[in-house]
Amino acid sequence: MKSWYSIKNKSDVLDISIHDEIGMWGVSAADFMADLKAHSEARVINLSIHSPGGSVLDGLAMYNSLKSHTAKVFGKVDGIAASAASFVLMAADNIAMPEDSFLMIHNAHGVAIGDADAMRETADVVEKLQDSIVNIYASRSGKDADEIRAMMKEETWMNASDALSHGFIDTITNPINVAAKIGAFKNYFKSMPVENDVNPDSIANERDFEKCLRDSGISKTLAMSLVSRAKDIFTGDPEDTGAELDLFSAKLRRFQI
Repeated sequence: MKSWYSIKNKSDVLDISIHDEIGMWGVSAADFMADLKAHSEARVINLSIHSPGGSVLDGLAMYNSLKSHTAKVFGKVDGIAASAASFVLMAADNIAMPEDSFLMIHNAHGVAIGDADAMRETADVVEKLQDSIVNIYASRSGKDADEIRAMMKEETWMNASDALSHGFIDTITNPINVAAKIGAFKNYFKSMPVENDVNPDSIANERDFEKCLRDSGISKTLAMSLVSRAKDIFTGDPEDTGAELDLFSAKLRRFQI
């Protein structure tokens, strides 16, 4: 099970946290559904999301599995709920967002490889998936499908006030300093409403480096692992340092460090 994904049972209350990608790079829908089925007795599900999204198919399967569960689902955005993560969130009966968190919706994406017929077939599938997502947002918000499509086409970012006014959520809670948490997801989208303000020039020792990594939005476990790897690089064979640094830098660029 991936470190960003957790599911914990407390008697008849089930806590679920999804704090990274959905699908092939994170937890699969099959794993999620199996875990949910194993806790069919739960009466309340607390769903926490901080995710850039991921696989549309996995997201739809996760949404449907939550909707079909008999428990009352309380959803909360702990940073951002973007793309596939945003419609997984829509499965909740009640949704809360901190003042400084974000919800993002956009068009379904797909990749086509092959001849023209294969590409047309892929386009048809993407359009059908898009219709399903539009129906989810429209059902939750009460908005017209055409208005939802227009919002998705523009890659619409909503803060808590926007999401509430558009009918996507039910409650606004106190801010949680989201700016530091969402920097790691900056490269996933055309635009983001919050810039990452991590300053690499402030790094003077291992502790500063770990703090810089944590401030970029990644987990403590991964930050400690990267610090350890950096120590190995700089204390290793000087002839290998250049290539190792290139690989290490590539990893850091993903987190805007």
